[in-house]
Amino acid sequence: MLAWGVSPYACLGRATDAPPTGGHLSPGKLSNAMAFQSAPDISQVTIHGLVDNQLTINDLFFFSSGGVNITSLGVLVGAISNWVINEYAPLLSDDWTATKVRAVDLTSQTGPVVEASVTAVGGIAGEANPNNVAACVSFRTAQRGRSARGRNFVPGVPGSLTTLNTLDAGWIEDLLTAYNLMPGAGTFVTGWEWVVLSRQFEGAPRTFGIGVPITVAVMTTNTVRSMRSREVGHGA
Repeated sequence: MLAWGVSPYACLGRATDAPPTGGHLSPGKLSNAMAFQSAPDISQVTIHGLVDNQLTINDLFFFSSGGVNITSLGVLVGAISNWVINEYAPLLSDDWTATKVRAVDLTSQTGPVVEASVTAVGGIAGEANPNNVAACVSFRTAQRGRSARGRNFVPGVPGSLTTLNTLDAGWIEDLLTAYNLMPGAGTFVTGWEWVVLSRQFEGAPRTFGIGVPITVAVMTTNTVRSMRSREVGHGA
């Protein structure tokens, strides 16, 4: 497990209520990057994987009741790594492989980072759907509006569990069971609570990003969704 300081650009994610941003910023685009916005006591966790040699990333956000430090980040990374190995990867095609889990403290631009290598191959034998095909898991809270919702686009959807564009009902149930291990303060990891990172309210940036506790993970449709950024030649 590795730990170090972080650049401000490492805090740009894909699963907040702000418009999506790319996982990689070229020098020519840095001037267009949003200014750093502190999210006190919140960690961004990214799950990295590969399918057909293309990068996949999903974000999860957690609020720490006792403040974020290297030790607490390490505990969080360990818990998410175990979740990926034991709950997440077994549901995906063996074309997908987990590579690492990374956690960043979003309290400040120089917050700590903890990263751990994870080797977990999808547990369902057989070809995955094309890279851009994903299952969309929605994260719900007790609040209304876009600023209080999040989502993950799950990669490596097994082709054997998809009929045309429709996902297998049992597979959906298993996927939601895995995600719903996480809601609740201290339920998944002591001292941490799974949240939606809300950076805006009524279209305007907040002074600070806040964490809205997630109550349940759902899927609003049994059909697949598309992520063009994961097509061959893109990744993430």
